[in-house]
Amino acid sequence: MVSAFDSCEADFFGELATDAHGVWEVFEFVRLHFPAADETQVLQKGLDYIMRWIRAGWIQISDSPLYPSTIATLPALSYFLWERGAAATHYMENSPSLDITEEALRVYHAAI
Repeated sequence: MVSAFDSCEADFFGELATDAHGVWEVFEFVRLHFPAADETQVLQKGLDYIMRWIRAGWIQISDSPLYPSTIATLPALSYFLWERGAAATHYMENSPSLDITEEALRVYHAAI
């Protein structure tokens, strides 16, 4: 079983519960919650979160992306992040958008 959200995750999932967010926004939340982190740490922490959420079944690729994207699956998201590296921590062309899953919504509501 995956543990409950930390404060950064709770903040992000609180927003995600109401609207799709671009994958780059995960890294913006990391910057907000870990202001002393350098860009390498922001990248790693954001990737750790995203991989945790994929394993937990808490995120999915949005059917209604904020901007056009050809990324339609979580494996494609993983490859996109690996291929782009630190550049993916900011908006870039083809960046996918994320939606919260029903399971994550259940966990989020149980945690608040």
